[in-house]
Amino acid sequence: MKKIDPYLKQVLDHFSANYFRSREKAFAGLDFEKLRSELAEIRDRALEKNRELVAQFIEQAEKRGSKVILAKDSAAANRAVLEILQRHRVKTLVKSKSMVSEETRLNDFLLENGITVRETDLGEWIIQLDCDHPTHMVMPAIHLTRKDVAEIFSKKLGRVIPADIQTLVRTAREELRKEIFKAGAGLTGANALIADLGAMMMVTNEGNGRLVSTIPPVHIVFASMEKIYPSLREALALLRMLPKNATGQAITSYVSFIAGPHRSGQYIILVDNHRSEMMTDPVFKEVSRCIKCSACLNICPVYRLLGGKQFAHIYMGGIGALLTAWINGLEPSRDLASLCLNCRRCDEICAVKIPISDLIVALREKLNRELGKPFLKGMIFDEIIANPGAQQKVFALARTARPVIKTSEGFARELPWPLNKYTGFRVLPAPAAVPFTEKFESLKDDKLKGGKGKVKIFAGCLIEHFYPEIGIAAAGVLDRLGYRVDLIRAGCCGFPARNAGFKEAGDKALAAVTGKILPDDLVITLCPTCATMLQSAGDKNGGRVMVSNFSRFIFEKELEQVKELVANKKSNLRLAYHESCHQKHHLQAGEASREILKLIAGENFIELPNADSCCGFAGSFSMDHPELSQALLSEKLAAIRESSPGLVALDCPGCLMQIRGGCQAQGNPVRVRHLAEILSEIILNSLP
Repeated sequence: MKKIDPYLKQVLDHFSANYFRSREKAFAGLDFEKLRSELAEIRDRALEKNRELVAQFIEQAEKRGSKVILAKDSAAANRAVLEILQRHRVKTLVKSKSMVSEETRLNDFLLENGITVRETDLGEWIIQLDCDHPTHMVMPAIHLTRKDVAEIFSKKLGRVIPADIQTLVRTAREELRKEIFKAGAGLTGANALIADLGAMMMVTNEGNGRLVSTIPPVHIVFASMEKIYPSLREALALLRMLPKNATGQAITSYVSFIAGPHRSGQYIILVDNHRSEMMTDPVFKEVSRCIKCSACLNICPVYRLLGGKQFAHIYMGGIGALLTAWINGLEPSRDLASLCLNCRRCDEICAVKIPISDLIVALREKLNRELGKPFLKGMIFDEIIANPGAQQKVFALARTARPVIKTSEGFARELPWPLNKYTGFRVLPAPAAVPFTEKFESLKDDKLKGGKGKVKIFAGCLIEHFYPEIGIAAAGVLDRLGYRVDLIRAGCCGFPARNAGFKEAGDKALAAVTGKILPDDLVITLCPTCATMLQSAGDKNGGRVMVSNFSRFIFEKELEQVKELVANKKSNLRLAYHESCHQKHHLQAGEASREILKLIAGENFIELPNADSCCGFAGSFSMDHPELSQALLSEKLAAIRESSPGLVALDCPGCLMQIRGGCQAQGNPVRVRHLAEILSEIILNSLP
């Protein structure tokens, strides 16, 4: 179980808010999508020609007097550094920032072999003094405040250092420059290696990078092999993106291009560490595009809760899970992969369009396939989710227990210890007395005979077995809008299984659903996640199956009629909207729901603070990490209390389960409803 440090969370929250303000200013007037598409294409072309470019780089760099060393793995890379230092009789090495040296644990290796190592990047130096490791790829000491830094400095330097920024920076500058001027060698990383010039590009915000690369007699460049670009033109495309996405700066303080040695020698060590395998992998090769800007960390809800101590092996966050799997092996990546919400925020902000969320799912598949499946999940996904008949039997059994587990409010009773960790922060629903399909059949012959055209509702598991009133509401609204309504009578869409890395089980469940969809069917989903799954099977029947989620269908097809129907029926309640992750970040349909709700509420519509922040449900995530689910839900409930709406609208039944259950647990009387229920109440004058 992960432990959330409230102090660290406050620090990361403050940083996150400042970062996004700065980033927005840095990209003002620029087309981020165009920039990242161009950079992604540049990275892909360079990766396809990596061997050729490495050979060209070696040739050109050695023409300029540098010595290039190819290191297969961490051990070879570390030995190469030690041999260089021993050859030049160097006893003290100063370093600029290099995540690759963290990857190889170079510092520990050199210390074991009698070499004194001094970090000179301010954040890295602070971390080194504290005998720690970085918690962020760009800002290694992001988890520390100036008070923390002052205490570290005071303890290590043997005198009291005040906790003001100017004093801390001046102290660091004075101490580090002493080390730089007496060191026998300097080691830097590289942001880009330029093949046709045999040169390296280094982007920093401190002068230490230039000092380390020029003052000591020997300069060692320690870089990973995928950072090679064909020419300066491509490297400048990286420069246009990196500072803006990494730190919210238009440009960093220092951009250095180094071609050839300046004094006793320059050595360039290119570290492979399984990157050559990753670059050619048909599934994971896109990970190699990564430019280490860390924007995906800055936007990640889980990283913001845990920081880089718990959500890291060496590299942090979701991208860290993927890098770890290749560089350090599958086992260390398992825990990291489980921490991904699959909210897709990282996909939207990635500088090179890496589909991190999908690749995390692929990594979970690889973990299950090569390291073995978790037993309980295997039972649930392989034996139940993949088998529609078994699903029905399990939920039928649950309905027979309804009289025992149901409270007077219709919720399920709290689970006993140790299972109460799943229900202590939210109240879960009891199974519905009658599933949606049965309720629908009782209405179909009498009411659902609209003549505009036929639509079929796919309800999904939660609406079928826990919230049939949502399905009835949606059917009633579509009927009122003039459609003949029918159902796709099937079980789970397969997303929970596929998301957990049980691809075969997920595919079987999805096939059972799509097998009941006829050519030219228009399918309406009431869950954004179900919509994403059905759309992933969009090539079925020649692509003639049309899938739309409920809000987008209403917005695109029937908005004018809805305007007429709600014209004199505005809601008197203050109405706020929670924007579900898949609704916004995958379907890009959040604005459709928002516009419909504004029609309903008029001036009573209010924006929920951080309306698109994850509520913490995220399918099985809330069961795998209930402590993190609770923390995310607590933030959402606090936003609801702050706004004081009478009604919270949403599109996702999973979010409804989480948020309604949280409000119930806290005694908050706010109504939490699916958009279909709200439309039904306004248009049909009856809440199902």
